[in-house]
Amino acid sequence: MTDLLEIVGFAILMGFLGGRVVNKFKIPAVAGYVIIGIVLGQSVINLFHKEVLDKLGMISDLALGFIALKIGGELKWGHLKRIGPTVFPIVILESLGAMILVTTMIQLLFHQWHLSLILGSISAATAPAATVVVIQESKAKGNFTSTLLAIVAIDDALALIIYGFASAIAKALISTNEVFSIAGVLEMSLTEIGGAILLGSLAGFILTPWLKKMASKEAIFSVTVGMALFITGVSNHFHFSSLLSNMVFGIVLTNTAPISSRKIFNAVDILTPPIFIAFFVIGGAHLRVDLLPSLGLLGFVYLITRIIGKIGGASAGAHLAKAPEAVKKYIGYGLLSQVGIAIGLSLVVAKEFSPLGPEGKAVALNVINILLATTIVTEIIGPILTKYALVKSGDAGRMK
Repeated sequence: MTDLLEIVGFAILMGFLGGRVVNKFKIPAVAGYVIIGIVLGQSVINLFHKEVLDKLGMISDLALGFIALKIGGELKWGHLKRIGPTVFPIVILESLGAMILVTTMIQLLFHQWHLSLILGSISAATAPAATVVVIQESKAKGNFTSTLLAIVAIDDALALIIYGFASAIAKALISTNEVFSIAGVLEMSLTEIGGAILLGSLAGFILTPWLKKMASKEAIFSVTVGMALFITGVSNHFHFSSLLSNMVFGIVLTNTAPISSRKIFNAVDILTPPIFIAFFVIGGAHLRVDLLPSLGLLGFVYLITRIIGKIGGASAGAHLAKAPEAVKKYIGYGLLSQVGIAIGLSLVVAKEFSPLGPEGKAVALNVINILLATTIVTEIIGPILTKYALVKSGDAGRMK
């Protein structure tokens, strides 16, 4: 097979089958997609070799754009105001707890600030898809479940912002031979993040009045794809964060046109399943199994410190918010899955850092291998611990 369409089509079909197989073992389908990617990729049969992966960047860009758009669509201002006093302290402390602990320990042990910052920032993200699947399977409903769903929605938005600043600092550390400049780093960070926010906001405000006049699904479908591609392309051209710009686009739509924007998000739900399968298969194909022994300690430190940071930070935030006892005890156990935005960010790292010389290439290779390897672990233990938390909270089995 040499044609890219053949390869992508084969990847979607095999990924779908892989997802069905792991579902039989009560593991989220996304883990099956990643495993199929590993088999098809550089580590086993090498169908997805480096040259092919380099040509498939558009699929990753498109999938990440839709993931970020859906995250933004969950951030409704009225809902955030109602849940804020309980949820925000938990979100902030569990995200920062993971980031600070991962960054600190990796820096202490490996003395690489750029790698420490990138891994620390990505550790803040949680996988909403895996959490939702477990909630549905457990038929869970109640205060604990509502709190958990709100946290995983806001969590990824915060992770994108944290990554934006961390990546700007890491790039500055790698690409300059001069004395480190705080002003220079701030300028890069504000340009990347400010530009993304401005682009996403403009796109949302331009599309909102147009969206209210649309009636046909075909028109909504076309405009959704076109705008997501346009935002992603402009972001890439000006070196903005395409994830953040698409997320802001979703936030503007859901808050300025809450009824009309549902058509957009429904169109995204219909369009995205095969794109997401291809995306996660491609992500798995990047894994280099032969390099894992050399990353053993680094991967272990990342995995353990992220778990401790998430659980400890979530518990501290729940105590600070004076949340119910079940939330204080168990909420952190529902935040350990890291597929989705975490794998997406690792592919962004591969794309952004590989051109930055030997140090940049090393960061890209280390990050994507660590994230893919630890994702396989967290996608097994994460759902198990999420179900444990739902059962212990008393919410499991309440859905009618």
